Amino acid sequence: MKFKKIKAILYTMALIIQLFLIFTVFKLNSLAEIKGGLAHHIYYKRYEYEQGIYSTTNLNLHSNILLIIAILFIVFVILAIKSKKSIFYNIQFSLVTVFAIVTYYVIHSNTFIDMLAYYYFVMVFEINLIIQILITIAIKLL
Repeated sequence: MKFKKIKAILYTMALIIQLFLIFTVFKLNSLAEIKGGLAHHIYYKRYEYEQGIYSTTNLNLHSNILLIIAILFIVFVILAIKSKKSIFYNIQFSLVTVFAIVTYYVIHSNTFIDMLAYYYFVMVFEINLIIQILITIAIKLL
């Protein structure tokens, strides 16, 4: 019983972290429209990211990896449903798939590309995807 409580607390903490990250990046983007210094910093970082980890080539690589993750976890969802795993388990696999698709959308959507904090959005959604994958792996192992 104690182990289930610890697991529930850790899951809740991960969920809070994910929601906090998403809220923070949206707030950062809205503040960048108001505050000149913050906008200048984000614009400078955007230029740095465009030259580095988030170059066009690397974003295409990120997109391909996201599609592979989405397809892989769709297969896992189908296998979990066929083997009659618990609903919670199926939901976790589905959440990874949804996060992968949403992150792919963030990378390719003009709505996000036009935002000043675009690369921060990509980072946050990729971090949330990684957290969700780790949760799913932890559930499978425990």
